[in-house]
Amino acid sequence: MTASAQDERRWDVIILGAGPAGSALARLLRPSHDVLVIERRTTGETGPRIGESLPGAASVLLRKLGLWERFLEGSHLQRGSALSVWDTETPVWSDALFDPCGPGWLLDRRGFDRLLYEGALESGACILQGLRQYDIERSDDAWSIRLAQDNLVHTAPVLVDATGRSGAIARRLGLPRQADDDLLCAFTFLPCLPNDQEATLRTCADENGWWYSARIPHGKRVLAYHFDAHDPLRHQWREAGAFLALARRHPILREVMTESEPESLRYHPAGAAILDLTASKTQARAQQGFLAIGDALISFDPISSQGLFHCLASAVSAANAIKEGFPFQAGAWQAYRGEMLRVAERYLKHLALTYVGPERFASFTFWAKRREGNGDLLDRPYASMPASNKGEPLAP
Repeated sequence: MTASAQDERRWDVIILGAGPAGSALARLLRPSHDVLVIERRTTGETGPRIGESLPGAASVLLRKLGLWERFLEGSHLQRGSALSVWDTETPVWSDALFDPCGPGWLLDRRGFDRLLYEGALESGACILQGLRQYDIERSDDAWSIRLAQDNLVHTAPVLVDATGRSGAIARRLGLPRQADDDLLCAFTFLPCLPNDQEATLRTCADENGWWYSARIPHGKRVLAYHFDAHDPLRHQWREAGAFLALARRHPILREVMTESEPESLRYHPAGAAILDLTASKTQARAQQGFLAIGDALISFDPISSQGLFHCLASAVSAANAIKEGFPFQAGAWQAYRGEMLRVAERYLKHLALTYVGPERFASFTFWAKRREGNGDLLDRPYASMPASNKGEPLAP
């Protein structure tokens, strides 16, 4: 960091968001780049957090981050087999041993986020927390962030949106983002059954959506239902007991649920969304040094189980682009853009095949509109997926 004026701090890269993607990118860029990370939240959140599945392929990325050994020391659980009632009413087991990258993990999500955050700090990145309000401007050669509380201006030639599913910075810049899926996740955490040691991922389709359950560290089990946000079904769940009663209709869920009182029911948006990298406005901002990574670039449907992996992978790709001269070297941007477009294309093809699966529910609104593509993401130019060929569900 250098001081070029009394109220100005100059950096090589400013990252907005200190979640997994932003923290990973900050660590990867150090020590060759001076990095500032601005985070709206403060640390100290406790309790289980949903978003706990990490595929085995992430081990390569954690090694690249130099955090592999410390990750293994965490309280994460190794994932086991997947049990799914999807295409038919017959349960189907998928053995994790067939995954060439290994079975993956059910994360202590708070511990995982903390590992990456502390890794960024350890590398020498500067992280400012609790900053919810700031102004963003673009001059001829740099982005400027003016903080509300001290009027200090931070400048850098590269600005990275790592604000997660909200894509807050891309939205502020007016960049087009395709997000027409109103998928909503309702979830709670249950105490595990006595002596529950299973690590099976359980998914189950029904008329109005799909269920997911898995044991997570610290004696808890997550139970989640994904459905359309406008579905009046949610109004029946003023008490968590009604939510559990609906889940108990399904044997593969009922057999792992306790009668104990669950934690309160919570909701969060879960639909897929993608920043349009083909738009001229997005490319013009990239030429000015703007990048998006993680969920701010592609928000994955939870059925894909790729969200956290993408956070790390896109951080690695962005670090490579910046080290290769982004935004001054056009090839660095083109390589990053091309890689992310290929990721989006593969993801959307698998997503379409997954939702085609439960033919017995094809006439129900939730499934019908996803089978038809819903006129949204699946119609994007980088999403030329086939309309037939049924696929196996992706494991959450």
